[in-house]
Amino acid sequence: MKHLKMLALAAVAAGALMAFVGAGTASATVLCSTTVEPCPAGQKWPANTLMDMSVPSGNSINWVNTSNEELDTCSGSTIKGPITSAGSSTTTVTSTVEELTWGGCTFPTATVTKGKLEVHRIAGTHNGTVTADGTFEWTFNTVFFGTCIYGFTAGNSIGDLTEGKPAVFHYNAVVEKFSGSAFACPSTGKLTGTFEVTSPSNTTLSVQDS
Repeated sequence: MKHLKMLALAAVAAGALMAFVGAGTASATVLCSTTVEPCPAGQKWPANTLMDMSVPSGNSINWVNTSNEELDTCSGSTIKGPITSAGSSTTTVTSTVEELTWGGCTFPTATVTKGKLEVHRIAGTHNGTVTADGTFEWTFNTVFFGTCIYGFTAGNSIGDLTEGKPAVFHYNAVVEKFSGSAFACPSTGKLTGTFEVTSPSNTTLSVQDS
C-alpha cells in the first residue's frame, strides 16, 4: 500500500511538471518574416519593430449585445505600437499599444486606457491567439443617456492573428461594462472585425515557436 501511494504521488508530480513545461513551451513564441522553421537568423521581428493594424477600406468594427443587436459600428480603427518583447525560449511576443483609434462610429467612441497585447502560437499552424496584457478601456457616448465605459482586462483572448502577407487580425472579443447607465448600456457585448497588418509592410508575418 505504501508503495502504491508513493507511485500515485510520483504520477501526480510528473503530471504537474509536464503541465508546467507544456505551458512554458506554448508561450515561447516569436514573429517571423517566413514560414520556414525554425525562424532563420535575421527573419525574427526584433524589439522596437512598429506594428500597425488597421481596418481595411469597406470593412468595419461591429459591436453587438448578447442578443446580437447592434450597439455601435465603426468604419475605421487602428491599433499601433512597438514590439516590446520579441519573444525567447521562455517568453512570448508582447506589443505595447500606443495608439488605439475609432473612426466613423455610430456614436462617439474614444479610448481611455491602453494596455499591451501578447501573441501565443496556435499549435500546428503559423497563426496566433492574441490576448490582452493589461486593461483596455474606451468610452461609448450614447448622446441621450450619457457615457458608458467598456473594455477587457489582462488575460482575455481578443482574437486570432492569421499568417500572411499581409497578416490579418480577426478581432473577436467579449467586452464588459466598467461603468455607466444600466438602462442605456448592457453589462457585456461583443466586438468583431478584421484588421490588416500594414506595418511592417510587404512582409510575411508568421507566428512560430521560439
